[in-house]
Amino acid sequence: MTVARKELVDTHSPGFYHCTTRCVRRAFLCGINEESGQDYSHRKDWIERRINELSTLFSVDIYAYAVMSNHYHIVLYLAPLAPLQLTDDEVAERWLAIYPSKTDLRRTLRKQAILNSPKTLALYRQRLGSLSWFMSRLNEPLAKLSNQEDDCNGKFWQSRYTSQALLDEGAVFSCMAYVDLNPVRAKITQKLEESHHTSIKQRLNDITSDKSLEETLLPVSGSVKHITQNISNRDYINLVEWAGKALVHPNKASIPKDTQAVLERLNLQTNHWLTQLHSLESRYCRVIGPVELIRQRAKKLYRRCLQGISSAKLLYN
Repeated sequence: MTVARKELVDTHSPGFYHCTTRCVRRAFLCGINEESGQDYSHRKDWIERRINELSTLFSVDIYAYAVMSNHYHIVLYLAPLAPLQLTDDEVAERWLAIYPSKTDLRRTLRKQAILNSPKTLALYRQRLGSLSWFMSRLNEPLAKLSNQEDDCNGKFWQSRYTSQALLDEGAVFSCMAYVDLNPVRAKITQKLEESHHTSIKQRLNDITSDKSLEETLLPVSGSVKHITQNISNRDYINLVEWAGKALVHPNKASIPKDTQAVLERLNLQTNHWLTQLHSLESRYCRVIGPVELIRQRAKKLYRRCLQGISSAKLLYN
């Protein structure tokens, strides 16, 4: 049984989510079209820039992303009530940045109208904490821009987007690694530093010293500035690097002790964790996490069960 997105996404509590959007017919509309030979790779830059831009306007933090030729992934932290702390002027400014005006005069008039309407301010404040509005403002302009470039009409994205709730830190870091390793699994590259249009590439570019490696893992962009507690930049990069090597060369890349300690700290089973990185998205339905938390979420949604119980028994200790 499917789960409605409005039931899956908690509008009152912060949480992590994995979102995916695919091009219509899974065509390579953001890569090189195999039939025509047309190169659309520049659209990956559009998506990457748009993700980072919108994360500073909506109440989200981006922890991982990967822009591929026919789809993209995002792991984000949503704080739906964070906009309540914004001033009225900040709400108006953010909304006008999301929906920019063509002239300064038009922008001034729109801002004044927003500030003079408590109902409009309350509506925009709510939308700034909405996952659906974030994904809509990411996908819709990119679809229009692409169709304009192709001089055509019709759907660019296959559907709105799919989402999975990540119920604990083990699920978050597993999903982050799954997303960051998309180019490696697709056999586009074997090196993290060559994994273009991914958050792991951005993290590696931001590392400037050994001190920054030891700092706590932070989002690559965002306005909430949520801080994780259990893993450093070095631990996460080493974890993804080892997983990438193990995916390319099975049974040859032995797990380092430090990396094994990280997985144990997250209550994850080493062997099954690596196996599930091949197909983490399809092994679960709308939630990823320990068995007990999946069962609690199912009960909250008035469901007998949710897909992923058997996989969770293997993933967690």
